[in-house]
Amino acid sequence: MEFIFYAALLMTPVVLGVLLYDRWRQGGTEEPSSVERRRFLSRGLAVVPALGAVGVSHGIYTSYTRTRMPTVPLRYSDLPAELEGLKILHLSDMHIGPYVQLADLEALLARAAQAAPDLIAITGDVCDHNPEYLATLRLLESVPTRLGTYACLGNHEYMRGIRRIRRHFDRTAIPLLVNEGLAVPVGAATLYLGGVDDPRFLRSPASYAQLRNSVEQAVSASPSDAFTALLSHRSQALDYAAPTGTDLILAGHTHGFQLGMAGRSFFEPFFPERYIWGHYEKGITQLYTTAGVGHWLPFRFGCPPEAPIITLHRA
Repeated sequence: MEFIFYAALLMTPVVLGVLLYDRWRQGGTEEPSSVERRRFLSRGLAVVPALGAVGVSHGIYTSYTRTRMPTVPLRYSDLPAELEGLKILHLSDMHIGPYVQLADLEALLARAAQAAPDLIAITGDVCDHNPEYLATLRLLESVPTRLGTYACLGNHEYMRGIRRIRRHFDRTAIPLLVNEGLAVPVGAATLYLGGVDDPRFLRSPASYAQLRNSVEQAVSASPSDAFTALLSHRSQALDYAAPTGTDLILAGHTHGFQLGMAGRSFFEPFFPERYIWGHYEKGITQLYTTAGVGHWLPFRFGCPPEAPIITLHRA
């Protein structure tokens, strides 16, 4: 409850900052540095009670610490030999805009390139500042990989104008997978990548039915001998992908609710069906939900920004 109270106190300057960001950028002002952003946000703490200011200040600091790149090993009993050690850089919820900017992403991708990922998977909510969306995609496709970069949609792609966003993707070499998939040959093995459409709001029975149908369409063309990986903004895709025999799901959207403890979301016990942050299994299907690179509010507690590297191994 205290977390919610402090978040509410900070909402007004945060929302105003988002609304004014485009105007500042169009006005030709220089891009604020992370230090300057922290200073600006910290000044807003004057409205927060002194006891809570320490905790919120730490949360703001954590939100601007360097994005973690944890290695997440996943094991499969029947993994093809050609996929042993395959490295997938999972990027989600970058939300390029007021809190994470192009310079931040460029620095992250420079570090990612040193890790030499074989493939990059992007699971939605790429950019919240429309004029920078194409530039963001250009940065993402510039990272050298052996097997390419692939993406699916998030709800913010719809919020920012889906037709414009799809035209941006068309101008890049990044396949945008929407209710479909494609087979990527890896030696004698096949890696099938499917992309789930986003229902925009996942609340009603109709929206859950849309998610289920999208999952089924995305993996319907997967060869029987392929390793099938599904890109889905929503982690609840696990419930619908598991019966299909999908091997791996990469998801985002939740940001771990930006409050964590011991590597799990603080809210995990309250919403176990949301698969909020981390590794999950259902049948033979494994899911990793990332806490994401960006954030809704400019603070995180025990749930730092991350860009995990998923590695595949034979059990």
